[in-house]
Amino acid sequence: MNLKRKQYAAAVLFLIPAAAIFILFFYVPFLQSIYYSFTDWTGVGRPKFTGWTNYAYLWKDPHMTDGLLNSLKMAAFGLVVQNPLALLAAVLLNRQFRTGSFIRTSFYLPVVVSLVVASVVWGQMLQYDGLINAVLGRFGLESVTEDWLGNVRTSFPAIILLTQWQAIGYCAIIYLAGLQAIPQDMYEAAEIEGARGFSLFRRITLPMLMPAVTIVLFLTVVGALKMFDLPYILTNGGPGTSSYTLFLAVYNAAFKDNNYGYATAGGIVLAIFIVIVSIAQLSATRRKEVEL
Repeated sequence: MNLKRKQYAAAVLFLIPAAAIFILFFYVPFLQSIYYSFTDWTGVGRPKFTGWTNYAYLWKDPHMTDGLLNSLKMAAFGLVVQNPLALLAAVLLNRQFRTGSFIRTSFYLPVVVSLVVASVVWGQMLQYDGLINAVLGRFGLESVTEDWLGNVRTSFPAIILLTQWQAIGYCAIIYLAGLQAIPQDMYEAAEIEGARGFSLFRRITLPMLMPAVTIVLFLTVVGALKMFDLPYILTNGGPGTSSYTLFLAVYNAAFKDNNYGYATAGGIVLAIFIVIVSIAQLSATRRKEVEL
């Protein structure tokens, strides 16, 4: 056996343990999940094969359909509102001013706060007798006070606003890192050519920032489709199905209703949906990077 073959054999030998662990803890559970999604199974006993029944019922279940619709609304809100605000904040924070470090830290603070703690605090503040309504009452706005999390009209918008409160700082920090990586001599060269103000942003900043835009949009979309913590802690999907997300619907089907076969079908649909949306979004933004 020559040296090249020995090196190849050694490489394969070293890869075997990692490949075995990956197959055991990823592919085997994944294939098992596909099988369980075609069964009626409570998590105990022998699964009963039911064919496509679980998948057919997904589209009739209001928890799943409303959860999917709410997840899409959250993703759309993140793309249209959260990202422009995060980019605007990053551009402002990138300027040199005396209290810049303090303001950047304050802006990032919601990201490091435990989501459970933040949910409990905000949950108390949004109660009918909570701080938000007390402040509104102080300014003579009693007519707009609500039980924000107990009302069908306001529960999901309240959750969306809380996700933005936490996510905007995180996205802004990514944009800020991208902005600070842009060489200053590019701006100086453009200014010599006569570019000013928004023209500098459009011709220099935005094209150089597109890799950060791709990352932030990806995190925004996937984060919205996977949203679970906030609606689970604050409303558990209620009132009715008004604040359900798709991930929460899958969780409740498995651990509240003990319908593991049906929940697995929902989980597989969610995974496929995330993969399709992610590929579409990444291909669109990567193409934009090249065009710009």
